[in-house]
Amino acid sequence: MKAVALLSGGLDSTLAIGVILEQGLEVETVNFFTPFCQCNRKKSGCGYEAKRAADRFGVKLKIFNLSIEYMEMIKNPKYGYGRNLNPCIDCRILMHKKAKEYMVEIGASFVITGEVLGQRPMSQYRRALKIIEKESGLEGLVLRPLSANLLPPTVPEEMGIVDREKLLNISGRSRKPQ
Repeated sequence: MKAVALLSGGLDSTLAIGVILEQGLEVETVNFFTPFCQCNRKKSGCGYEAKRAADRFGVKLKIFNLSIEYMEMIKNPKYGYGRNLNPCIDCRILMHKKAKEYMVEIGASFVITGEVLGQRPMSQYRRALKIIEKESGLEGLVLRPLSANLLPPTVPEEMGIVDREKLLNISGRSRKPQ
């Protein structure tokens, strides 16, 4: 079985991929570039860290330039703005939609993210996670390995593709198991 992972290159997405790879599943990763990225993809920043993490795991990394779609979305985000005019939920929906397109393209079965329940007040609470799944057309197909045991089982868990017992129960900003 194959999964598509959203990979920022940060700690959470990297850990989430590791948890799934330990279960023997194949993972391909996606990273997104927006007009507000302040990184040098060859030497530093988010794209560079994503590439380093993908290389470390030996997994494929696909980078999507969301500049045009992001600028359109930011003009009138359906779910409003978070701090500093950040369209948190709408941004996550856009990224999940792109991940779904790639999932279909490569024949993967589900999407994984490093989202941690309760870590980000505008986009990582239960209601927002459900909205993101529904709006992106991924209901039941977004596995959040770091908080999975605090959330309802996903389709891959119910089908036995992923062993729920090997997933984590982390919530909040402290990243401590609950």
